[in-house]
Amino acid sequence: PETPGGEAARFLPGEGSAGAAPGGGFIARVEGGVPARLYGGELDSASFLDFVEAQNLATVVHLDGHNFRFVTRRGKPVALAAIDPSDEARTDMFEKDLKRYAVRGEHREDYIFATIDGTKWGKFLEQFSITKESLPELFVIDTPARTYWQDSSVFGISNFVEAVKSGEIEPRVQEKPKKGVADQVFQVFVEWMPWSLFGMLSIFVLVFYLSFPSIDGDLVRPPRPESRPSPAKKPSAAGVPSETKKEQ
Repeated sequence: PETPGGEAARFLPGEGSAGAAPGGGFIARVEGGVPARLYGGELDSASFLDFVEAQNLATVVHLDGHNFRFVTRRGKPVALAAIDPSDEARTDMFEKDLKRYAVRGEHREDYIFATIDGTKWGKFLEQFSITKESLPELFVIDTPARTYWQDSSVFGISNFVEAVKSGEIEPRVQEKPKKGVADQVFQVFVEWMPWSLFGMLSIFVLVFYLSFPSIDGDLVRPPRPESRPSPAKKPSAAGVPSETKKEQ
């Protein structure tokens, strides 16, 4: 109801016009609380695939183990908000500010915007100088370049992004984990999700299969009991076996 007539008309292009699907429809990316993004090119062009690939992420995507590698290696730095879900009031306000900038901010096209549970991934965030006490906090990471921008003294989404773009916040090299072997393995596991998860499950299934005894004809055959020699028969008083003497 609040959409202007001229804007609404863009959703009903005539058949054969740019962006129109067969039958006079249209192609658009629709997300709650975010203006629709219309595709205005030809359906059989390479630009259509580019549009689909560019729009297959939420305006603000939540990062976890299953999508971390996919989201952080798409050719743009990630403006990542580390949040504390238990602090609902501050988290809700911070996420709304982040989404508002992702929709209308000056440099919105230069970043992917995301959130991450700062309590669940606290160990991982330590390498970016993020602590639980500072949550919620925004920082920028460039995973392929192992570079990040962080400054807890700069408040506000717009102020932080502007400080990064102007060079006021200088890039830092991501610290390599100085923990034990287990922590380093965990780091590799997170970076290679979900492939690392598939590999781990494959190893688990293989070990589970090899732990079973051999199966023949769908029946597990129990081991044969050991044969024992029968006890020797005691001779009778006359030196003849007792059974023979009884028969006589």
